[in-house]
Amino acid sequence: MKTDIWKKSLLHGFGRVQQAVERNIGIIFGLFFLNYFTILWMNIHMYRMERLAVVLIDGVFLLVGTGVYVVLLDLVPVGALRRFLLAASFFISGLLGGLELFSICNYQALVGAGIVTAVLQTNPSEAGEFLGRYVGWKGALLILFGAAAFWFGYCRLTGLRFSMMRRRWQNRLLPVAFLAGILAAGVLWNHYHSFVLNDSLDIPAVQIQRAVDRSLDDIEAYKRLDEEMEQSVELTANEGDIPYVVFILGESTYRGRMHLYGYDLENTPHLDEMERNGELAVFRDTISPQSATVAVLKELFTFHDAESDKEWYQYNNLMDVLSAAGYKTFWLSNQESSGIWGNVAQLYANRCTKKAYTSLRESREDHGRLDEELLPLLDAALAEPGEKNFYVLHLMGGHGLYYMRFPYLFTKFTAEDIHGEQAELSEEKRTELAQYANALFYNDDVVSSIIDRFRGKNAIVIYLPDHGETIYDDGSNFSGHVEENPNRYTVEVPLVFWASEAFRDRYPEKWAAITSAVSRPYMTDDMIHTLLDLMDIRTSEYDASKSVINESFDRQRKRIIQGRDYDASMR
Repeated sequence: MKTDIWKKSLLHGFGRVQQAVERNIGIIFGLFFLNYFTILWMNIHMYRMERLAVVLIDGVFLLVGTGVYVVLLDLVPVGALRRFLLAASFFISGLLGGLELFSICNYQALVGAGIVTAVLQTNPSEAGEFLGRYVGWKGALLILFGAAAFWFGYCRLTGLRFSMMRRRWQNRLLPVAFLAGILAAGVLWNHYHSFVLNDSLDIPAVQIQRAVDRSLDDIEAYKRLDEEMEQSVELTANEGDIPYVVFILGESTYRGRMHLYGYDLENTPHLDEMERNGELAVFRDTISPQSATVAVLKELFTFHDAESDKEWYQYNNLMDVLSAAGYKTFWLSNQESSGIWGNVAQLYANRCTKKAYTSLRESREDHGRLDEELLPLLDAALAEPGEKNFYVLHLMGGHGLYYMRFPYLFTKFTAEDIHGEQAELSEEKRTELAQYANALFYNDDVVSSIIDRFRGKNAIVIYLPDHGETIYDDGSNFSGHVEENPNRYTVEVPLVFWASEAFRDRYPEKWAAITSAVSRPYMTDDMIHTLLDLMDIRTSEYDASKSVINESFDRQRKRIIQGRDYDASMR
């Protein structure tokens, strides 16, 4: 009797499941696709279909899991609530999938913490630039059309029924599918658990949630960093006496698009002339450790590098070291001061003797301010020098939107000037390339104007952008940079030293060390070692083998960017 009851209950339950699958087969496959396409894209883009087996197994597990999820929702007894939960699941998956698709199309990467952080740090002005660059009116129409198509698809999917297969075959297929899902889960965990643990097989909801969690953790950490940053500076040597050291921190500048580095458009006339006059040391093989500003700044001015085993803020930073060495430090910036969230640049600025911005991000700064607005700030700083001075001038450089980085008078290049491999691109894309060339043409003028202010002083100027920029390179449809997907164009940067005549006369051995190092392979996560070497300042963390101008420099050090060997797989 009990056996009959159990059998009847089991058959009844199986019938409920069968009916739920039959009613919702369209929603099941729709949810599956919305959550599976990112896994397929990652396999194609990152792994070149080399790990197809794990992707297929994950597909089986996800399809069965989606079916189980929908069946459980279908068991909700209140019809209105059941329909709401199913619709909410579908539209949330669509929204998250749309965000992933937008990131894939524009950045060739899935949504990660770097993208989320950039969104959270964006103010209304930047948001307007972003929408103008990546969306525009065509994009807005496409979004509306996509939303309408999505709603139409949802309505059609809810009307699909699993009635094309005979009941007998349904009775056999469902148990087989369920067992296949359990088997797939076991295989994934036993043989591919590393993929699961390192986020390589995440559906959009999990992927974005983890990215948001990491981003919020970073933002929360930024609030504490000003107190937590390592401050126990102990100098082991302080013999420097250079009165003026200037660090021009550029932005989004790929050296391959500078005439100084062989680009066919003559967009660096001032730097070209200075090189001909023997005033410059132009380093030919320098890369950044990351392809986004915040990520670079964590390493550029601290002792943290690719081999470090602690958080970046647990190392001493350049500003504190220079202050301990008796330098008056200045942070002059045409970039955002912090926004409501704070950023790494502000942490450094707060540790300087003086800081000044062309505008404050907290008061909705105009993202289109020109870099020439830094010059009055520099003039004011030069009017109150110390015995020894260190200046950081943070430019907007080649940051998109490119046409906002230069005044009309510097419109030198047009779409017709773009030659070579990219000559076949659309006029719109060639216009953007020309605008970038104009931005670097203007940048050359700003950099030379800064240098001119130190010609009569005993001074050395270092020009180094944080990272590079890619603009439709190698057939890509993307222009810009993104932390999650670096390539050679977003990490290959110019590194230029300029020395005044007084500096070259006073420190001939330093200038000789600099000029003899221009061909060395270098990654700028070690910049602090080079600067301290130049300035004859030492701490226990200083390493001569990481100073590119030192005879002990390690040429064999591997340049690793997010786990990839630049020299072996990126250049």
